[in-house]
Amino acid sequence: MGGISGITNASYSLNVAVHNTIWIPGHFHLTVGSAVTLTFFGIIYWMLPSILNKPLWSNKLALWQAWTWFAGMLIMSNGLHILGLNFGVPRRVPLSLAPYATTDWAPLVNYALIGGLTLGVSGLLFYFNIVATAFSKQTLKEPIEMPVAEPLHKDDLAKMPAWLDTWRPWLIATAALILVAYIPVFVQLISNYNPVPGFKVW
Repeated sequence: MGGISGITNASYSLNVAVHNTIWIPGHFHLTVGSAVTLTFFGIIYWMLPSILNKPLWSNKLALWQAWTWFAGMLIMSNGLHILGLNFGVPRRVPLSLAPYATTDWAPLVNYALIGGLTLGVSGLLFYFNIVATAFSKQTLKEPIEMPVAEPLHKDDLAKMPAWLDTWRPWLIATAALILVAYIPVFVQLISNYNPVPGFKVW
């Protein structure tokens, strides 16, 4: 859903409707706050016991934490999406103090609040599990194995060109793509340079 809302942001006609509304925080919370954050949770749940040589305090608590985070993010972001798209509720505004706020917003604001509170509980579960792991007196009976990707067909590994397994071509390709993407923009900005005179804001 986070990716789908990103496609909406990229569509000019829809972006006109949702730009600077609370849809935008809904979008990036759902994109970065769910998939990316859950990935980091998983990495920490694996890496911390490996570094400390201690078992995770509770695997069940870690699962509950991940699922409550996922559910809370869906609920909160869904509320923000609907508020932005259907009601044009602005972002970066204290909604409770806004003179133009209407009672139509209240159910969805409360809905998003429930999601936010669920995220808060999930965050506390995460910190509790991590701190309990760090201060646990138990030690691992066996070292945690580092997961390594393996080829589907081991015979293909010998046929693979050696240059694909080095950093240099990938760094060169990355630098070339960055230059292709940004040089035309910078050339246009510099050639059309139009300085704006400064002014006092108060």
